[in-house]
Amino acid sequence: MSRNPVAAEVEASIIIVAWRLVDELQECLDAVAASIDAPSHEVIVVLNGTSPETARIANEHPAVSKVIQRFANIGFGAACNLAARSAVGTNLIFLNDDTRVDRYWLTTLVDAAATNNGKSAIASLLLNFDGTVQEAGSRLLSHGGTIQWGNGLTRAEAERDGLLVAREVDYGSAAALLVKRADFERVGGFDPIFEPAYFEDVDLQLRLREQGIQIWLDPQAIVLHHSGHSTLSDRWFRQFAANRSGYRFIERWADVLSTAPAADDPPRELSPVPIQHRDVIRDGNRADGDDSPFVALTIAHDYETWLSNQLDQLGEFHVEISADPDAPTRRELIDSLHGSTMRVHELTVRLSDVENRGPIGIMKMWAGARLNALTRSRFYRSVRRLD
Repeated sequence: MSRNPVAAEVEASIIIVAWRLVDELQECLDAVAASIDAPSHEVIVVLNGTSPETARIANEHPAVSKVIQRFANIGFGAACNLAARSAVGTNLIFLNDDTRVDRYWLTTLVDAAATNNGKSAIASLLLNFDGTVQEAGSRLLSHGGTIQWGNGLTRAEAERDGLLVAREVDYGSAAALLVKRADFERVGGFDPIFEPAYFEDVDLQLRLREQGIQIWLDPQAIVLHHSGHSTLSDRWFRQFAANRSGYRFIERWADVLSTAPAADDPPRELSPVPIQHRDVIRDGNRADGDDSPFVALTIAHDYETWLSNQLDQLGEFHVEISADPDAPTRRELIDSLHGSTMRVHELTVRLSDVENRGPIGIMKMWAGARLNALTRSRFYRSVRRLD
């Protein structure tokens, strides 16, 4: 839904994916609106299965140019791809809803992209809300992990260590990242194999680097960021998403990781990424219609299966679990599994309403009922194993 008119030539399309957060989204949009000397831009908010209150903020805020509504959470990358298809800016800027940008951040990012001969993606300097550094660019490690340069340092300490200078990096967090729209489209955007979250931004930037596109940090593009705020209450889901995406990332980039610098090598040492023409990722199946309930249902079912496997592994390796029903490990696993089952049930019921109970809807209701019965069965078997 388009709301506010934008200039004929737009330099930047700011894409914000909103899910659970309310006050943080309000602060994020207020900060963007307060930008000084801002270039022409539009703000696109994707409502990723959000609450009515979050949706109200997006729909009413004067800074927002376009709102895209999705029935259920389709993951960060898929939501960004969706917004990018309707964006008109020369540059795409991905911005988390739990950020607060500096008043000159937008100008700094766009100027930095223009002065790098149009070849660079530009990462922001991310700070914690206490003023310490969260990330001044990041480094890949050989085992697939990463280092956020300067994490936990004061800005004075990071500057002393030479981290607060404009420089090329392995990648920068998509919490506040500029990518040329032409380059984003050239590599096909975020890869859906990394849904619902994690590693999609690292993978994107390595694919950009395969095309000879450099990733630069601009330390003058300053953003305050509540890292992981939207998933803070669901530790098990975060572990599930990170594990699944991490394995896929390592499998794809094993050759690059094998030549990665050591953790304590100087920041100027980058992971070599050979220039090659990898097959372009295409996430075009979502161009028409809203398939978000099906995507969310698949993710919820995968999550339930993952949790079941965790319980199975506990049994196989004879991990001692306290007989106390309030033991945290035991209760957390059971509660998370039960919550996942309830989410699958809720999505199944809502799917039947969306399909208006036509022939296709009836078939999907039947499939959903079978899936729901299966998840309930697995849940109760898991509980009996623990008992």
